[in-house]
Amino acid sequence: MVEGPGGLVDSDTSCPRCGAGAAAGASSCRDCGYVFFESPARRSLPRLSPLWTAVAVGVLAGGVALVVLLSRDPAPEPPGPVPAIAADRRLEAQLRTSGVDDVGGVDCQETIRLRGLTRCELLYDDGDTQLLLVDLTDDGELDIQQPYPAQRRPGP
Repeated sequence: MVEGPGGLVDSDTSCPRCGAGAAAGASSCRDCGYVFFESPARRSLPRLSPLWTAVAVGVLAGGVALVVLLSRDPAPEPPGPVPAIAADRRLEAQLRTSGVDDVGGVDCQETIRLRGLTRCELLYDDGDTQLLLVDLTDDGELDIQQPYPAQRRPGP
């Protein structure tokens, strides 16, 4: 450092335009106004105390938890029982779309309930019959199970 016209100047720093010495950290030359493009010394931001950091994290986590809880959809209602007549029609359509062409009808004697097997009888066009066990799934679909051995019994 040496004494210059503008105060203390760094002997290694000088203006590239006029050659005058420049003060350390100066943004421009005092003699000719040339702007120095070097980055100024970095300043560090003040640090929060650990207590304030913990409080901020806790408030943020609580806000996220509250948003998650308030944005959840309620659990869907379980499907209600399917009356026997409605189950007959639904099972006939389901069997036809699954490739059973000669469905004459389905006969369920009882209401189909959730998680309970109900005996139904598949009637074929030629009079043959077959036992079916039908269950109502959690999403309201009718699940057909054919007991082993699934035998088609000849009609009258």
